[in-house]
Parts: sequence; structure tokens; C-alpha cells
Amino acid sequence: MKLRPLTLLTSLLSYAFAYSYSVEVYAQTASQTLTQTTTAPTSPTKPVERKFSVDTLYSLLTAEIAGSRQQYDLALANYTQQARITRDPQVAARATMIARYLGAAQTGLEMSLLWAERAPKDKEALANASLALMQANRLQEAFEMSRRLYLAGGEPLFQNIAANAEGLTRPARERLLQSFKNLLPRYDRDEQLLVGIGVLLQQQRSFDEAMTYTQKALVQFPRSIPAAILEANLLHELKRDREAIAKMAELLTFYPDNISLRNQYARILTHYDLALAQQQFAIIAKQQPKNADAVLSLGIIAMERKDYKAAAKAFEKLLDEEEHSSTAHYYLGRLAEAQQNWQEAIFNYLQVERGNDFLSATISLLDIFVRQGDFISAQQHMNRVRIRFPDQAESLYLLHSQALIKHNYLTEGEKVLNDALVTLPNSSKLLYARAILYIQRNQRADAERDLRHILQFEPDNAVALNSLGYLLTDDNLRHREAEDLLTKAHDLKPDDPVIIDSLGWLHYRQGNYTEAIRELRQAYASYQEPAVAAHLGEVLWVTGAQDEARSIWQQGIRQAPEDTNIPSTMKRLKAE
Repeated sequence: MKLRPLTLLTSLLSYAFAYSYSVEVYAQTASQTLTQTTTAPTSPTKPVERKFSVDTLYSLLTAEIAGSRQQYDLALANYTQQARITRDPQVAARATMIARYLGAAQTGLEMSLLWAERAPKDKEALANASLALMQANRLQEAFEMSRRLYLAGGEPLFQNIAANAEGLTRPARERLLQSFKNLLPRYDRDEQLLVGIGVLLQQQRSFDEAMTYTQKALVQFPRSIPAAILEANLLHELKRDREAIAKMAELLTFYPDNISLRNQYARILTHYDLALAQQQFAIIAKQQPKNADAVLSLGIIAMERKDYKAAAKAFEKLLDEEEHSSTAHYYLGRLAEAQQNWQEAIFNYLQVERGNDFLSATISLLDIFVRQGDFISAQQHMNRVRIRFPDQAESLYLLHSQALIKHNYLTEGEKVLNDALVTLPNSSKLLYARAILYIQRNQRADAERDLRHILQFEPDNAVALNSLGYLLTDDNLRHREAEDLLTKAHDLKPDDPVIIDSLGWLHYRQGNYTEAIRELRQAYASYQEPAVAAHLGEVLWVTGAQDEARSIWQQGIRQAPEDTNIPSTMKRLKAE
């Protein structure tokens, strides 16, 4: 696409331009997206005479020659400079168009506002200014510019503006919503205005009120795609998925090629019927073969349904198209792992780059190496990753050690932590991980040493205070110190159920059963983990409430049947 030069006359420079744009709102979710298309400038259709200085004429001529040679940065610089000097609306318009063509958002905003200022009734000027303000997230100003456009007989961007308001603060969105509502009495049959209000109310989580405006839009415009998509979203939020699905299925019979509608239909189906959702994403992928997001969704849903053949085909297509490559490799690794094809899984996990799937891929890769007893490959891989991402060294050491500890390779896990602490001697996370490992191996003195090390340079580390205090509850001669530590931890985090559990357990060890039960009940109410259930059950058992103790233990075992805390407690108390 090339910029075409303007017509030059002997004594003056005359020009105009045609500018077109389109905006499609993908308004079916709270996180709305905006797609826009900008055409290149065309030659003039109606020359307009302008009396410019020689310097201005020379600068504009230079800009057009630069544009014809695809030196668009120079063309934009000259037009922007002359727009600021002359404040001529057509120069500003030309600068706006070139800026949008180049994606120079800030310059485009400045020039479009100048254009709208100098040509206040020009619908294209108002449309460009409204769009530029919206893209700059100046939504209140964008609305006002779009209101002016509407009054001038142009197509406003109300729906788009509302769709982009998700990131506003609640008060800012409330002000924008009020601006929409203020315009409604005069234009109560406008589809964009009604849908825009519905979208804003949805973002405010006022779902019932949003539905009221949406249904008003649908009464007046029964085949409105934006209103139908919004209605489906609201029905989903209101837990009325069956209605949403039925309505969207009906609308698709009228608009089978509407991708936005089908995409939202498919996404709601993922909460209700994965087989139908997969079918819909397959249709979208067929209608739009280059739609990488649809292909990715298709692959993930197919994998969830254990349709491994369809999933693999989708992910391999992404690799062929070089779209979502890391994510595709990650899921191909999971597919291979599910089929116990370990070498294929390792190959794919190794291809995952830094991003959303990198951590999960690293964990899966480590798990494979450790389960195979291939500690050397695990070590070599983690060494490479740490060299590549030195700022993540601490987290990567922790991942490595936890993968080993998870499979009960405690000695190997300790070695990784020891090596890590040579490099990062004051890492509280690494020290804490090693302390917990020492507790697991019953090396209590070593655990205490690491926890005290943390407290030397982080005296207000509530986690370390709690762990050390809990560790000392087993020593009757150190209960006073344990109480000091746990009280300080509790002061720092008064609502932490783990700390409250530790305090309750200390009261029990001290023989303060009433206080123990009170603290442990409070902890268990918000943190129904096996360790807390074991503690509360033990105190209840010892104090005679054995039926309640059994009930709590049974509930804990049902929730975590593989955890050993409750069974070991029951065995010790002979309460099986």
C-alpha cells in the first residue's frame, strides 16, 4: 500500500483526501477488543485552494515526494509541523491520516483534535478525534466527541467506547454511564446507546439493570448482534446458561457467518457442553482458517475431552502457521505425556519459550526427569534455564528442589537447596524451603537454624515466626519463647488461619484446652486443611467430644484421602 502524491498546481498547493475507517466491537465479554482498518490516502477528489507561504508549500511538497517514495516518517513530520504552524484543517487531516497509517498514536491524537477544532462540523474530523481519544483511553472526551458526531448526523462510537471502559475505575465508569444516560431521553431508540449502557452496567456488575436496557434494544432491533451477544453474557452471569445458549443458537440460524456471535456461543458452551463447544470452534476455524485463537480454543477443548487426535491436529496447525507456538508446544507436550510418550513430551516442553506456559512446562519437564530418576538431565536443564533467566534463579532453584522432594528424593532436594544457598545465602524463600525439608527429615536443630537465619535479616517475617514458634511447641521447656514468636506472627497477620492454628496447638500443649478449642475452631472455619482438622479433632477427642472429633476427621479424610496427618493422629490416640 503506497501513499499517492497530491496534485500540484503552479501557483498553489491544492489537495484533499479520502479517509475511511471501520471499527468492529467484540462486545461479548467484559474485556472488549477493538479492530480497526485504515486505508491509505488517495488522490484529491475536490481540490481546495489554500494560500500558503513559500516555506509551507515547500515543506508540504517535500512531504508528498517523501510519501511517494514510501518515506512516511518524513512525510508525517512535515505535515505535523505545518499543521501546527498553519492550523489548517486539511493539513491536520492529512497528518491525521498518515499518522494512523503509521500507527503513530500520539501524533494521530494531536492532529485529529486539531482537525476537529478547525472543522467542528466535519463528520470525518469528529469520527477520527473520537476514535483517537478512545484509543488513548480518554473515554469521557471520546464520548463527548462522539456525541457531537451523532448530532452532526454521523455514526457514533458509543458502543465501542463502552466496550473499552472495562479498565476504568468504578467512579470514572459511573460518570461515563451517566453521560450515556443523559443522552438517552433524546435518543431512546438508538441501538448503540442502549447497548452501550448495557455494557457499562455489566462492567459495574449491575446485571439486572443491564438486562433491562439490553431487552429494550432487542425489542426495537430483534436481530441486533451486539445486543444478542450482550444478552447472552448477562444470562451467563445470571447463571441462566440454557437460555443464553438457546437464544444464540436461534440467532445463528439467521447469521451463520457471524464469527463474533458464534465465538461467544462457543465460549458459553464451554461451561455447559464441551462437545458442542468443540463443534462450534471447529466451524469458526473452518470459516476463518487464519483465526489462531479459535484454533487454539479448539485444541484445548478437544484435549479436555480426550479427543487427542483433533487436539494434536489443532496444535500442529498452530505450529505450521507460527501462531501461539509456545502454547502449542506446551499442549503437545501434555498430550504426549498423557499417552506416556516421554521423549515426545520432553521435546515439546523444551520448545516452550518464556511466557504464560513456561513455568508449567518447566514443572512438567522436571517431573518427567525426576520420575525417570534422570537427575543429571534435570540438573543440566535447570542450569541452562538459570543461565538464560538469571533474574529467576531463586524461583528456578525452588522448582527444582520441590520436584525432587515431591517424589521423596529428599537428599537430592537438599543438595539443590544447598547449592542454591551458596549463590543466594540470604534468600528467605530458599532458607524456608530447606527448613521445611529438615522438619520433614526430623532434623529439628537444622530447621531451627535456618528459620533463625531468616529472622536475623527479616525479623517481621510472619511465616518464619510462625514456623519457628510451631517447631518449639514440641519442647515443653520452650513454650514461653514459642508463645512470643506466635504472638508476634499473629500481630502481623491476625487473620491468618495457619498462625491461629499454631496458637491453638500451643494452648493445647500448655493444657489450656478451652483456649485451644476456641483458636482451632476459628482456624478450621476458614482453613479446612487436614493438619488443622487433625489438631482440632485431637483436642476434641482428649476433652471428651469424641463424636465431633470423628466427624471432623472423617470430613478431612474425604477431602484429602492421601494426606497422613489425620490417620497418624487417630492411630496415636488409638481412635481408629
